[in-house]
Amino acid sequence: MTASAFMQLSPRLRAGIADQLRWSGLRPVQEASIPSVLAGENAIILAPTAGGKTEAAFFPALDLLHRQPRPGVRLLYLSPLVALLNNQEDRVSRLAGLLGMTAFKWHGGVGASARKAFLADPAEVLLTTPESLEAMFIHGQPVGELFGHLRLVIVDEVHAFAASDRGAQLISLIERLTACSDEDVQRLGLSATVANPGDLGRWLRGSSARQGRVVRPPGATPSRTAEVVSPDHPDALADLLGRVRHRRTLAFTESRADAEEIADHLRRRAGLDFSGSYHSAISRDARQTAEDVLAGGGSACVACTSAMELGVDIGDLDGVLQWGTPGSVSSLLQRWGRTGRRAGRAQHTVMYPKTERELLTTAALLSLAQEGWVEAVRPDTRAYHILLQQLLSEVLRRAHTPDSLLRAVQTSPAFSRIPEEERRDVLRHLVAHDLLAQLGGQLALGDRGERLFGRRQLGDLIATFEVPDSFTLVDTRDHAEVGQIELAFVEELREDLAAGLPVVVLLGGQAWQVTAIQDRAGTVLVKPDQSGRPPKWAGGLPRQMERALAWRHRELLSGHPLPDGLDQASAELLRDMAARTAALFGSRLPVTGQGLTLVWHTYAGTRINTTLQAALQPFGAVAADALQVSLRARDETARQAALALLASDWSAWSAEERHALLERVRLPRVSKYQVHLPPAYARRMVLDRFIDWEGTLDVLRGSSEHREAKAEQRGG
Repeated sequence: MTASAFMQLSPRLRAGIADQLRWSGLRPVQEASIPSVLAGENAIILAPTAGGKTEAAFFPALDLLHRQPRPGVRLLYLSPLVALLNNQEDRVSRLAGLLGMTAFKWHGGVGASARKAFLADPAEVLLTTPESLEAMFIHGQPVGELFGHLRLVIVDEVHAFAASDRGAQLISLIERLTACSDEDVQRLGLSATVANPGDLGRWLRGSSARQGRVVRPPGATPSRTAEVVSPDHPDALADLLGRVRHRRTLAFTESRADAEEIADHLRRRAGLDFSGSYHSAISRDARQTAEDVLAGGGSACVACTSAMELGVDIGDLDGVLQWGTPGSVSSLLQRWGRTGRRAGRAQHTVMYPKTERELLTTAALLSLAQEGWVEAVRPDTRAYHILLQQLLSEVLRRAHTPDSLLRAVQTSPAFSRIPEEERRDVLRHLVAHDLLAQLGGQLALGDRGERLFGRRQLGDLIATFEVPDSFTLVDTRDHAEVGQIELAFVEELREDLAAGLPVVVLLGGQAWQVTAIQDRAGTVLVKPDQSGRPPKWAGGLPRQMERALAWRHRELLSGHPLPDGLDQASAELLRDMAARTAALFGSRLPVTGQGLTLVWHTYAGTRINTTLQAALQPFGAVAADALQVSLRARDETARQAALALLASDWSAWSAEERHALLERVRLPRVSKYQVHLPPAYARRMVLDRFIDWEGTLDVLRGSSEHREAKAEQRGG
């Protein structure tokens, strides 16, 4: 055991690490984090999956508590998954026990008697989720007494929280807990994959006056290898099945339907000791069984969705396979990191894109990952809907005047871009619409608020999320999964259903009539269509893709070196695609068309293309994805007007013109609190998520500069 950081720990902890854990040395991330945490700094601690981040945070954090013992919960560990809590409970209890402390896990599955015992004699370390913590506030648990001396908060998988509604809820709860504590609560975030850890650290720091640091040990980037199997492979599924025999593997898919299909083939054809599926729709017991089997011995393969990305410990796998294409570099890296945990072994994945388009995206993902690029995490700092939720939660917790209620939530970074007057607007709106009532200067739930969020409906207030990013179509005849559609398209279907119109969608080459939308289950019930009504297609807001990832598609088609790992057939197919599209790239913003149809090949990402889609709506039917925007113009006049619009100088637009464009953006339902906000704030919340005005100006400005440069070349 080397000196340095290890010798900064207390003698009792050093003895426990050496004698009880039988460790002979610290991992690099632990050497790097211990001095920072012991110095009282807030920190984002970065290391690959299974790189030792948990001990990097807990060793020094527990040592600080050992040096300054006080009653109550001193260290709070927050996890995005109950499964991760269950996975970490024994590990954290053992670490706490090295210093004579205890740990307790609190979530909905923990019995009432165990909770009662904890409240009577609190453990020093509490492990929970944001939803369970919110429930403690709302259900009247003695939060002030429990957390009166809270010293540290550890947020696991902090990148998975930060850019979501759960992240806005989490940071708001941390700030409310800080107000309960007589200490400046130190915050530690653990992450394996993030591009902008400094931004993440500033967000997590919140109102803390402590210094912040990013802990990234040298040599933290693991060795990675990949293989890509061409979509032209004569039997890709047989290839996959051959690679899993006699091994422990995960097969990631992009839908529950694919996961179940792969799992069925595994059961029938792979000859494994265990095979199964893992996704949000299967039971908790089934997920636990899969985790236990993978963590043990024997040959096994589990077909899974992104539900298996986060850090549930299943040990070192022999391989990870990817059926279809993940939606981001971050997701790819998380999956990759499930392998290569043994010394001297690289992380390895085999990818099976199913179409030419998926092959191009796979190549773009690999290309950026091999260069060390990953998406930035952008926490929401104007979360009007979470402000509303936290106001209601705080009123349920204790009595407030309007001023004291606003003070209770004022320090959350989730609301840092909401001016005080707008916060008051939200509060006045809640009172005006009977969600809150003011009685004798004190605020309480109004009659309508009681019906929606009162004691019988607390579950709707505890969780920030209700509507999933995508919905599953389910055939009512046999309950079979037909496929998935995006949330924005579901909202379009909902409007037609409410108007009493027959709604027909086209998916998997078949027309389906929608019979019902089930928000809680995230399903759309359908039956085969017999009406003959023209079907809709999912031309709404697609899954988000960053601009850099979309642009890499264009670069690969226009001469950028192909990534390592492509099989010969994949490389040849990409070169053929490049030859077929070569004529496009003489322009910065190429446009093709036939008749009244125009296609702008932007390669600009989802948010920019959504902005362009809104601009083109007056001219006809518009669809957009991350790579292109297409218009079917009403007539030739509209076609010419659309071309002129995208060639014009948008930076000269007046505020009224910009407002008119943004008014055309369809507002999908992204939060159950959205309908309770002032309409202007609800719209702004959605536009923040889906529109990129500045990025659009940059794309159009670049296109204009490219045209001018070409004109100068011709003139010269």
